[in-house]
Amino acid sequence: MVLGLAAGALSRRLSSVVAFGALLTGAQLAGHQVLSLTADPMTHAHSSTNAMVATHLVAIPVCALLIAASGRLYSVITSVIATLQFLVAGPVTDLTRFFLQAPPQRRPLVGVFAPGGIGVRGPPAI
Repeated sequence: MVLGLAAGALSRRLSSVVAFGALLTGAQLAGHQVLSLTADPMTHAHSSTNAMVATHLVAIPVCALLIAASGRLYSVITSVIATLQFLVAGPVTDLTRFFLQAPPQRRPLVGVFAPGGIGVRGPPAI
């Protein structure tokens, strides 16, 4: 389990298919060695090494393709959900931005009720 977590964490930093294949190969070899060391010696002695290597050589590209396909499928599904959400609920506000809006400018009520003069006291303007 620790090997799988480590491989998953390292895979996020990789950018090439070759590096990803090498990571999968290394993780499978390391996992096989850990299982070999912790298994019953008689059980491991009866397994064919050539068949095991062939199985791993087939499993590596198959797993790489499945992982890549699942990542692509996830991308397609999330874009479809975002499109449907936009069509049903309207545009989604971008919560990553923070806008500080100034409050609307209001005129004092004195200017509305007594439009004239230079202050609030005194005779009304004619």
